[in-house]
Amino acid sequence: MLDEIMVKKAIKGDDKAFMDIINQCKEQIYRTAYAYVKDEEMALDIVQEAVCKAYISINTLKEPRYFNTWIIRITMNISINMYKKKQKIICIEQEELLSKIGGNTEDNDERLYLLEAIETLENKYKDVIILKYFDDLTLKEISKVLEIPIGTVKTYLNKGLIALRIYMKKEII
Repeated sequence: MLDEIMVKKAIKGDDKAFMDIINQCKEQIYRTAYAYVKDEEMALDIVQEAVCKAYISINTLKEPRYFNTWIIRITMNISINMYKKKQKIICIEQEELLSKIGGNTEDNDERLYLLEAIETLENKYKDVIILKYFDDLTLKEISKVLEIPIGTVKTYLNKGLIALRIYMKKEII
C-alpha cells in the first residue's frame, strides 16, 4: 500500500515524494505493461511514458488512496495504444519469455500455452485476467482500474476463464 501522505505531497508538487511513490509501484507498472505487449523494451518505454503522464497530471488525482489504481489505468491505456500502433507480432525466444514469467522448466510449455491462450480472449476478458493473475489485484481494485461495476468484473473473469478452458480443451484434442 502506498503512503497517502506521500501521494498528497506529490499532488502538491513535491518531486521527491512523487519519485518515492513511483519507486514503490514501478515493478507493478512494468508487469502490467509487459503482460500487454510481451516485449521488454516496449514495456520499459510504456513505464517511462506512464510515469511522465502521471507526473504531468498528478494534480488531477482527486483521491490519494487511488493512486495505484490511477497509475495502472494509465499504464493499461498506454499499453493498449502502443500495441495497436505497432500492430505486428513480436517474436521472442521461448527461454527469454519464460524467464520473464518465471517458473521452473518442467511447466514451461504449459506457461507458454497459457500465454497463447490468453491472447485469444476478447480484450475485456483479457484485461480482467491480466489484472487478477499477473498483477494480483483484488476484484474491487480491478473494478476501480477498469471503471466497471464489481459484478461486471466477476462476470468477465468467469467468462474469460470459461473461454480459456474451452480453448485449451480444443487445442488438446
